Amino acid sequence: MNWQVAIVNKDKKKIIVGMGKSGISSAKFLLKKGFKIAVFDSAPEKIMANEDIKDILRISGAEGIYGENAGDEVFEDSDLVVLSPGVPLDNEIVKRAKAHGLKIIGEVELAYMYSKGKFLGITGTNGKTTTTTLVHEIFKNSDIQPFLGGNIGNPIVDFIEDVKEKDYVIAELSSFQLETIENFRAEIAVILNITPDHIDRHKTMESYIDAKKNIYKNSMSEDILVLNKDDEVVCKMAEDARCKVVFFSLEERLDEGAYLKDGSLVVSKGGSTFHIIHKNDLKIPGMHNVENALAASAAAFYAGIDPKLIGKVLMEFKGVEHRLEFVRNIDGVDYYNDSKGTNTDAGIIALKAIDAPVILIAGGYDKKADFSDWIDKFKQKAKKVFLIGETADQIMSQALESGYDSVEKCVDLKEAVEKARESARQGDAVLLSPACASWDMFKSYEERGQIFKELVNSL
Repeated sequence: MNWQVAIVNKDKKKIIVGMGKSGISSAKFLLKKGFKIAVFDSAPEKIMANEDIKDILRISGAEGIYGENAGDEVFEDSDLVVLSPGVPLDNEIVKRAKAHGLKIIGEVELAYMYSKGKFLGITGTNGKTTTTTLVHEIFKNSDIQPFLGGNIGNPIVDFIEDVKEKDYVIAELSSFQLETIENFRAEIAVILNITPDHIDRHKTMESYIDAKKNIYKNSMSEDILVLNKDDEVVCKMAEDARCKVVFFSLEERLDEGAYLKDGSLVVSKGGSTFHIIHKNDLKIPGMHNVENALAASAAAFYAGIDPKLIGKVLMEFKGVEHRLEFVRNIDGVDYYNDSKGTNTDAGIIALKAIDAPVILIAGGYDKKADFSDWIDKFKQKAKKVFLIGETADQIMSQALESGYDSVEKCVDLKEAVEKARESARQGDAVLLSPACASWDMFKSYEERGQIFKELVNSL
């Protein structure tokens, strides 16, 4: 157990800020541990209908959920805030908690405090979900017991007490989760790539990068940091790492790490090179997925897993839901769900991966992104673009200014799918790859992708 004695005060309340998925799990976990809690949310009336929250309030004896107008007494009676990843550090409640001297952590840090096992953490701007799922599948087929969580699957506190000393938590970690890291340590940490994203939240690119770097800030000399040799920002992180650094690369041969050799994925260590799989035997499309497979191979290999087993799993892996997911073919037109593509770099990757003329459906929540490079790519690949969400006007304006006029705004996803069907011809591909987050119209990218699939399957 890694619990810090200084904050184990049963007489002081633990405050949960943000009652989304991880907030609910954190509240249940702390109640099970015998702590008193107070619950904050920006929309207390709206979430009161949630049965899990009703149970939390009943068990805790709380009269209700605190909003932004809570009095100072709740902070004076508390010593810890568990912050949900969707709540920024500059939130007024968080500022008030800090002013009262409360410690601020996230659910990942809370889980780590009670962990007996090891962590393999994966972060980056794109490819996190695919790589994390791949690593989990490899570990599942080995003699190491893995537990999947973080930004994928269940909150880690839901299962952390089931994790034994030799087990691994395979954790996808977002910048939102990493910015509240204090003592968390990943025995193996992976950083896939860094491109501009979530600037609306982090304010600057430097702050975004710093959040990502937290994944290895507590690493020890015996730990492993897996970095992308081909990404200039990521590669430079080796300079301040205190642990062993292992690279993966599509472009260079490496003395230690994972790379491409005559079309095959290989890993090298101690002067020996081991074949994993030929890139043409991967079922997941695109060179970005070759890169993801190299990262997963390096992480698994340095965890002690046999290269032959790694190759076997890679050969069988068919990808993850909502990431370039094939939905169906209608009248010679393929439909793909890439709802997980929530930034412009992911949008560019998806367009590169589709080997057909594209009818693109895009747009969504505004993260203050620069759309220029993405628009340049869809000008090359897309026959027609249908836009939805709060960024639709901005994207349309930029596209028209750049000389691309095959773009149309739709009122919702249903209209976009219907118009895409009308526009598509045999041999085309209809691609939902929004290049934006989903929060303006949907609860999550998962909901957006699921609705897209339902709409396509009803055509």
